[in-house]
Amino acid sequence: MPKRKKTASATPLLDSLSAEQAHAVLARLIRDDPALTARAEGVARDLLRIVDSEKIADSLAGDLAEIEDVWETSGRTHDGGYLYPSERAWKMMDEVVASYKEEMTAYLRRGMADESRLFCTGILLGIRRFERDSGSALLDEVPDYCDDAFSSVREEWEAAVGDPGQVRLLARFLEEKGLL
Repeated sequence: MPKRKKTASATPLLDSLSAEQAHAVLARLIRDDPALTARAEGVARDLLRIVDSEKIADSLAGDLAEIEDVWETSGRTHDGGYLYPSERAWKMMDEVVASYKEEMTAYLRRGMADESRLFCTGILLGIRRFERDSGSALLDEVPDYCDDAFSSVREEWEAAVGDPGQVRLLARFLEEKGLL
C-alpha cells in the first residue's frame, strides 16, 4: 500500500495559535465584520442547539461517582473546628452539580429555553442515575442529597425560565420517566 503524503496545512500560521490567540483573532474579525458576526451567531446557535440529556446525565452521574476524597478531607480543621464527612460530601456534590447548573442557566441567558430544559432534564436524570446505579458510599453519608438536589435544580430552573409551557414540558418528561 503506497504511503500518503502529509499535506501541508493551508493555514499554518492560524494552526499554530493558542486557543486564547485564536479567540482574539475571531473576536476581532467578528467585531469588524457585521456579516461575519451574523454567520458566527448562526454557527454558535447551531452548535448550542445540540443538547443530549442522556450524555449530560451519564456525565453528571459519573462525576458524582468519582468523588472519593470525602473522608480524607474531612475531620479536624486548622482553626480547631471539625468538618463532618457528611458536610464535606454534601459540599463536594453541590460543587459538581453547580457546574452543570451554570450551563443550564447559561442557555436561558442565551434565550434558548428549550435547550435549557433539555439540559435540566439531563441534570435531573443524572442525579437519579447516580442515586440508583452508583452504589457510592457517599449516599450513606448524605442519604437525602439526591432528593434535595433534584428538587432544588427543578425549582431553580422553573423559577428562572418563567414560562408555564416549559414548566409543563419538564413535568411531562419527568412523569414519563417515572421521576416524580
